[in-house]
Amino acid sequence: MTPSSTFEQDENGGVVWIPEGTTFGFDDLVFYRGKGQVPFSDVAGRIDLVLTGPHATAAIPRELQPFLEPTLIEREQHDFSDMTTSDLCKRWAEVDERVVYVEFPHHRMLFDPNRDWPQDPEAGLRGFFDRQDAQARGEKVGFNGVDAIRPTSFSGVPFLRRPSDDAHWRALMGTIDDLGSRGARVYATIRDQVVTTVFDAKCARLHALDMDAVSVADFNSARMLHVQCVHDTMNATVGEGGAVDRDKPRSEWLPRIVSLGNRGDARGEPRPPAGGGRLPWIDVPIIDGPQFRSLQRALAIAFEVPPPDVEAELALNTPYLGAFECQAMGRMLRSLEAQGVVRHTSDENVLRIRTGAYQAEFRRETLLGERNTAYLRRPGSDWPATDEVNHTDLTARLRHAYDILRRWDFDVPPSSAYVAPMFR
Repeated sequence: MTPSSTFEQDENGGVVWIPEGTTFGFDDLVFYRGKGQVPFSDVAGRIDLVLTGPHATAAIPRELQPFLEPTLIEREQHDFSDMTTSDLCKRWAEVDERVVYVEFPHHRMLFDPNRDWPQDPEAGLRGFFDRQDAQARGEKVGFNGVDAIRPTSFSGVPFLRRPSDDAHWRALMGTIDDLGSRGARVYATIRDQVVTTVFDAKCARLHALDMDAVSVADFNSARMLHVQCVHDTMNATVGEGGAVDRDKPRSEWLPRIVSLGNRGDARGEPRPPAGGGRLPWIDVPIIDGPQFRSLQRALAIAFEVPPPDVEAELALNTPYLGAFECQAMGRMLRSLEAQGVVRHTSDENVLRIRTGAYQAEFRRETLLGERNTAYLRRPGSDWPATDEVNHTDLTARLRHAYDILRRWDFDVPPSSAYVAPMFR
């Protein structure tokens, strides 16, 4: 891999670093068409899709170097990230003027935004190491609640070394706290700011919308706001010699293209408890079923998936339901949607903004492309450069899917019945 000009790498196949002292701001984390030419406030009203990349950065802050396992290699570092989504989302935002992308700036090992912020980061990290010890003794343990800072990858690759004494703990936690204030907290603030800025701008745009000149697609777009939390997962994990060739059990495999999660069932509808009672708040769908199924159908059309293969290639809530970040975004959008009732300047119409959030877990092999997938299944320490031809094709299809949604307004027919509508 050739690191970005903003990153450092001391040797080929070595860890990729964020330069020491780096502090992130809005312009570092937010990407949209026209960036650098027009301020975001000028384009916010046209946005109907906010992409987030909570695991899109593989680079690690240089400040953590004294605390990392010295044997860590680039391939292990990148495997424990969703860095392939970074290029995908930036390209998508560039080709679609209605999309904005917000990227988490640090490696996910450090205050993972898909986990709740830990009340006591040090206690959580100590708890992780304690559970790891119990696991090594043969006990069955889980790491929920203690892995916002995760010292070991899901493949068992060690990243952070366990501190040897209290002084080492103080040094590590002081560094982590400082980095969190310059990265993770900034990301969360900016992500939420982008969503609310877009929502307010859409309300203003709806009020003044020229109903005589607006196209059907623009009218539907003006009344829609989605947040897609973008991830990727490979159907294999990293093993001996850096080869990503340890296939997971088939029950954990992703569909060929993407798994979409809204906390619902295989149709995107609620999953009420078998024993009765209230639907748990955590399982209230974060985008309603009709919107969700229309999104699935639009993707099937854009990716030319035959109707019998839709579930195998574009699954809903299998194997992932949607984790912390998309749940938080869903709650935010539900609150905003109640206020998105806008009186048109003509005083003849009241218009509403329909919202929804969901998690998109792309199959990493699909994002990598065949050549790069084959490369990673062989031993090595480095990570291949982006397959630009593949990503260009994927982003064109993703944009096409959302263009279909914009034209059909959440009433997309099954792919077998789809005929491209004629709109001005």
